[in-house]
Amino acid sequence: MLHLQQKHLRNLILLSALHLLLGCRGELKITANDKEKILLELEEIQALDQKYAGLPPADLTAQHGNKKAWEIFKEKRDSIGLANQKRIKDLFEQYGFLGVEKIGEAGATAFWLPIQHADNDIPFQQEILEAMEKEIENGNADKYHYAMLEDRINVNLNQPQRFGSQVTYNEVGQAIPKFGLADSASVDSLRKEFSLPALKEYYNQMTMMHFEMNKEMFLEQGITEPQLYK
Repeated sequence: MLHLQQKHLRNLILLSALHLLLGCRGELKITANDKEKILLELEEIQALDQKYAGLPPADLTAQHGNKKAWEIFKEKRDSIGLANQKRIKDLFEQYGFLGVEKIGEAGATAFWLPIQHADNDIPFQQEILEAMEKEIENGNADKYHYAMLEDRINVNLNQPQRFGSQVTYNEVGQAIPKFGLADSASVDSLRKEFSLPALKEYYNQMTMMHFEMNKEMFLEQGITEPQLYK
């Protein structure tokens, strides 16, 4: 009987220790050495993310043609994106939300970027958004990043956006909010609160960029310059 009681006590201690461990996710203190390693990893993750954020490189298009180059490029981009997400999740599990206080502004941006692009994993994006909301009050998260991620999640859920940061384009190439705006009357005041430029300014920037990236197509349609909002 005594042996069974001792065994039961040991099991309770083990279960309590396990519960404490699981309940303290993200509570690991970041040492100077840890911070250096984390920043190096985030720098590498960010570089990979940005390498595949734009257009296929010219040499790939020259070798395979535009259509095939895009297929190769997207496949590689998706593979890199999944690998980056896994690395970010591992960091989040160990250290919690990596904001300004823990790793500085540049590190916090590098941590956020792959999450912003993790459209295949909306629950993870939502988990990070919830963590960011708590950190904003303490100045450990960027309001701009929060707004961008919230809009991204809403678009991924086919819902209107609050900030209008995620765009598509109309027939003349003007940027418009994908799935519309939740409140168009107050969007500019909200954008200002979250460190975003005025909507017209932002949409004109996106319209000009879209025109330059698709200039040949627009010229064929007789559109010789970006159709900006007045």
